[in-house]
Amino acid sequence: MTGALHLLAGAALPLPFWWWLRRGAAAQASAWALLDAAPPAALFLLLLATTGRPIMAGGFAAGLCLFLGVADRAKRATLGEPLTFTDGGLLWQVAAFPRFYLPFVPKAVIVGGLGAGALAFLLVLALEPSIGLGFTGRVALLVAAAAIVALLLRPMLLPGSATPARIPVQDAARFGPMATFALHARLAATERPARRAAHPPRPAILPPAVEPPHLLLLQLESFCDPRRLGIPAALPHWDALGRAALARGPLDVPGFGANTMRTEFAVLTGLGDEVLGLDRLNPYFRFARSPVASLAWALRGTGYATTCLHPFDARFFGRDRVLPALGFHRFDATPAFADAPREAGLVTDAAVGAHLATCLAAAEGPAFLYAITVAGHGPWPGLDPAATWAARMAATDAMLGTLADVARRSARPVVLVAFGDHRPALPAARSGTDTDYLVWRSDRGGDGRVEPIDAVALHRLATAAVLGEG
Repeated sequence: MTGALHLLAGAALPLPFWWWLRRGAAAQASAWALLDAAPPAALFLLLLATTGRPIMAGGFAAGLCLFLGVADRAKRATLGEPLTFTDGGLLWQVAAFPRFYLPFVPKAVIVGGLGAGALAFLLVLALEPSIGLGFTGRVALLVAAAAIVALLLRPMLLPGSATPARIPVQDAARFGPMATFALHARLAATERPARRAAHPPRPAILPPAVEPPHLLLLQLESFCDPRRLGIPAALPHWDALGRAALARGPLDVPGFGANTMRTEFAVLTGLGDEVLGLDRLNPYFRFARSPVASLAWALRGTGYATTCLHPFDARFFGRDRVLPALGFHRFDATPAFADAPREAGLVTDAAVGAHLATCLAAAEGPAFLYAITVAGHGPWPGLDPAATWAARMAATDAMLGTLADVARRSARPVVLVAFGDHRPALPAARSGTDTDYLVWRSDRGGDGRVEPIDAVALHRLATAAVLGEG
């Protein structure tokens, strides 16, 4: 093979995979395809400059397109939405915590893809000769790759007729998936400072002569009432708390089967999608890395001790950086649960409840304890995954019963707010995105009124219950 043909073969190798990625997004043919092709082109030029092997460089660029295509199709099939620019911040989690991601991709695809990729790499490494580029040629390729990367980081301003809809599935079809990543990332970065500055942290104003209650805010993994989905379950404690709740009912959350951070951020801050813009796709990716108004800041400003408990890696979703920016004094993550019992490798809800009870007993003043459970997370093994999930919801219910008993014995009133972060990614749960919530006070019974709300409204209800307004 001549040098020119060798180079053309390597450059052409990513094209069918890039086309397959665009086909999955139903991308339209337009001039925006040039921007959409920029990432694999930049990778090809960079690798060609460093290795001098066109087939190897083209193979890695093709692998990028193949990986994105598989991931995009899996996300669309499981969660009903495409890959977005914020998913780039979660890539490391796929390798670090595969149980949360890989079960949603067929094993044959994973094993076959990795095996074929490794074999192809070894064959190319052994058989492909390096072409002579020379110093000048390598520098020219690196400069070209850098220019393409600069274009991706700062894509050209769009004419009014080509303004993105800011809806990932629509923009991916119009501009192409990788062009949409670049456009959305730039728009979000441009708007983020002003959006964040409009909502600075502020202390709450406590009513006079009222004893501030403890607040237990319980974010329950994959929780919603199985009976609403036609799945048999017994939740006696949830039912008892609901009958005496200040409010309860369906909770509309911004996602199905995943994207916990969206619900989490909305409940903690009361900030909706209109405030976040494109950062709504993952507020923890960039937006919440600097201080912003939240329930923790509001209560902390009045003397509350603010603690988050999450029996998992503190780096997951970047919470090790986000939670301090949202006003939490303390974050009890994996080390605090080193000796806790586990099921299927995850810390049990009973262990989280015991830790919360210990924190309440040790509190010297009003405490805001925010717990993020993990035991209900999929996959749910067995012949009947829905039944396995429902059994985990029963364990969550038992934890709620324990905490309600602790709250009733507390010398200080306790507000208990419990909610599901999203529905489980199960066929039976695909009928909607709502979960369930309740707001309960140990010193003041409610009538258990049913009030369908969204996650932002739950922030307001929780605040009102603490301040004695609900």
